[in-house]
Amino acid sequence: MIKNLFKVITGGKTNTSPTTIHQQFKNVFSLDAPAAFIRNDKYEMFQLHDPDDELATITISAYAKDGGILDEFCVYRFGQVEDVYKPVSDIQTFQFEHATGKLQEFEGTFPNESEPTYFVAAGIQTGDIFLSLNFVTNRKHYTAHRDQYNEILKSIRPAS
Repeated sequence: MIKNLFKVITGGKTNTSPTTIHQQFKNVFSLDAPAAFIRNDKYEMFQLHDPDDELATITISAYAKDGGILDEFCVYRFGQVEDVYKPVSDIQTFQFEHATGKLQEFEGTFPNESEPTYFVAAGIQTGDIFLSLNFVTNRKHYTAHRDQYNEILKSIRPAS
């Protein structure tokens, strides 16, 4: 487990592999993610997960709405999460070069599950697209790798 976790932290880096790789979702957005994460293209959303023990999963859905407002999108998004998980942080705002958004951390046990989940939800606007991003892991992992998750957020940009 420790060896697998180290691979996730370093993005599976070896002497010849990059720590992160550039990922693009259709013609909508792109980001830089840990190279060790595996892309799941089965659904109409962007999804990456840790292949060794699925300790961490990143999912993103994209939406377009003429005249949409980020604050309204975030209120709706966080409200959906509160139906299952309890907020454990204040809403945090962020502004990066190509994206702006709000993030809130939640924790709880999903119905029919036995282990608690740390669910970090973000509402993001990049260009004229709204993104619903989730980091799903456990509290210990998220806390230890908060900087890595922030780097993923910083790298989000509209597709070119």
